[in-house]
Amino acid sequence: MKTQIIHRGGLALGLLAFTLLNPTPRLLAQTCQDGDKSAKILKRFDANGNGQIDPEEQKAADQARQELFQRLHGKYDANGDGQLSDTEKAARRADLQAKRNEALAKFDKDGDGRLSREERASGMAARKADRKQVQDKKSGV
Repeated sequence: MKTQIIHRGGLALGLLAFTLLNPTPRLLAQTCQDGDKSAKILKRFDANGNGQIDPEEQKAADQARQELFQRLHGKYDANGDGQLSDTEKAARRADLQAKRNEALAKFDKDGDGRLSREERASGMAARKADRKQVQDKKSGV
């Protein structure tokens, strides 16, 4: 039994090494499944449907990645290099911790310093209501 597990693990590692060393786009496209991250990228950016990401499609993928970075981390990227340095990461962590503390102060009804299941559910409901209100404002309702 133990030999079979080792053999299967070796086979998986061999396939992984082969795939990494021979990154044929068609091979990668064929081995990807819909739940796989690579398959999602291929499905989203393969405009001509040839099973691989061409240079033009790669530009579109890079642009989308940069836009996502700006949306998620752009306000923390002080020097604008497209990456977060250690000080920028520290500022982001401090901001996120302040938001957590604010949520804790707002929804921790019993004052134990932790959110119970009920407190967390009320916080999620309030967050969902806030998102709906913002969405309604944007749509003019």
